[in-house]
Amino acid sequence: MRFFESLRIDFSAKVKWRMLCDRNPLFVTMQDKYSVRAFARSRGVKTAELLFVTDRPETIPFDELPPRYLIKANHGCRWNILCYDSRFYQFKDGRDLVNQDGSFLNTHSAARYEISKADVIGLCREWLSRDYSRNEWAYRQIRPKIVIEELLESKDEKSLKDYRLYTFHGVVKAINVGSPVFRNNGENVFFDPDWNEIVLTKYSEARPDPLPEMPAGFGEMIQAAQNLCESIDFARVDLYDTRKGVILGEITIYPGGGRKLTPCPRFNTWLGDHWRIGTSDSIAAFILMVAFTLRSYAKRLIQVRT
Repeated sequence: MRFFESLRIDFSAKVKWRMLCDRNPLFVTMQDKYSVRAFARSRGVKTAELLFVTDRPETIPFDELPPRYLIKANHGCRWNILCYDSRFYQFKDGRDLVNQDGSFLNTHSAARYEISKADVIGLCREWLSRDYSRNEWAYRQIRPKIVIEELLESKDEKSLKDYRLYTFHGVVKAINVGSPVFRNNGENVFFDPDWNEIVLTKYSEARPDPLPEMPAGFGEMIQAAQNLCESIDFARVDLYDTRKGVILGEITIYPGGGRKLTPCPRFNTWLGDHWRIGTSDSIAAFILMVAFTLRSYAKRLIQVRT
């Protein structure tokens, strides 16, 4: 047993262990983009203004809504529709709809993603009929809904960055900064809680140049993430620093679906070290880590031979 207690199991292996083994009912509330709103408010964390929620898309009161808002499914990822100046666009993660400075709307690409009200209703119906992921237990427990929220705006009227706070046992250990512009440019960066860049030994994406500055509401973000995660061993809390202050985007229980966050083994292991799990769970996670490593090597061997 002491052998397994001393093992360093990387972050992705622990996510896979959670996906297969951990059935904490709180995961369902946290992962549900509708239910998490009340949970967040109970912990003193603000959410975007709710404009409408339904499981019958044909009842969406389009004529009563403002010119700009976001439509999303509560039980999936990248299932988003942007309404911008009363026109609708398949949003996904936003990278194809922003200008290089992060502002809306990129008129050169927007036309390819524009859809009608009938398309909106049809797409929402499709989402409601689907399971986002069969491998991620919490998603399968969520009662599907369509949620319509205000469109959040950054303080500088440009790129709205999402700050992803990796929070272990109620303590933030790493912050990943993302935005539609970064995703478009293939850029990615991590910081520690003192806003020092976490330098990787290997990169699959470019580092933003210049690096993003610490947001004005960073201290509030740290406190919000720690309030939300005080009773859980790990969650990623996604926050925005907006004109209305710090707003919760979502809480993610299975980041990347268990895929490695970076190609840097040292970082992946270091991040996993902060996630303390029991001995029997460590054994299960270790077996998963070995199994997935062997499968990865086997795939590479097959590719080389073919």
